[in-house]
Amino acid sequence: MKKRKFFFTGVIALVLAFAFIACDQDKNFNNTHQATDYSISDNWLKIPTEKHQVDVFYLYPTCWDPTDADGLVNTIDNASMRAKAPIVYDEQASCFEGVANVYAPFYRQLNAMKSLSYSLEEQEQLVADVPYHDALDAFNYYLEHYNNNRPFILAGHSQGSNVLKFLLSEYMAEHPDVYARMIAAYPLGYSYSKEYFEKNTHLKFAEGETDTQVVISWNCERMEDGRFSSYNLV
Repeated sequence: MKKRKFFFTGVIALVLAFAFIACDQDKNFNNTHQATDYSISDNWLKIPTEKHQVDVFYLYPTCWDPTDADGLVNTIDNASMRAKAPIVYDEQASCFEGVANVYAPFYRQLNAMKSLSYSLEEQEQLVADVPYHDALDAFNYYLEHYNNNRPFILAGHSQGSNVLKFLLSEYMAEHPDVYARMIAAYPLGYSYSKEYFEKNTHLKFAEGETDTQVVISWNCERMEDGRFSSYNLV
């Protein structure tokens, strides 16, 4: 009887161990994904004909419709993202086309609803993995092959703005020469807190219409019954 008890105890321990490993792999999914090749034009939502003296680098919001079988991140060729992202681009980024060359990569995205089971800190780590590294690879390719040292604007919405948080805090801190050419960043639809700017002292929030190298956005509070709610998705 004791042998059987120890056997089942060992089996349970192994199952739990594999579960924890699977969970860790789920949260560190960059280890299981290859980098996206941005030399392939099909991996770009928009590569414009250069007509202007300034560029926009744009990241769309969450644009895929996950199924119950999907994991935490989609594939670069996800059909729903490929279908929806151009529609959202027309709604959002097309406003820049009269004054700038707008470049927009496809990038793999976090399953926004599935990630809600994680803490905000864990959600940030997940966005900083595959979504940010796709955006970073695309931005580096854009700078090397398309930008030609022109000044540029960063623009995004929702998950795209969350990804831009890391491009601003990490990449721009390490590349002040590139940052010096940034006119402004418009990361809308995601919270940029005072603590974020206190931690990233190379960044500053816009104070006037002629400021450059600044972040332009706003934070909102959710209201219920005419009162501020304690719960806010972002």
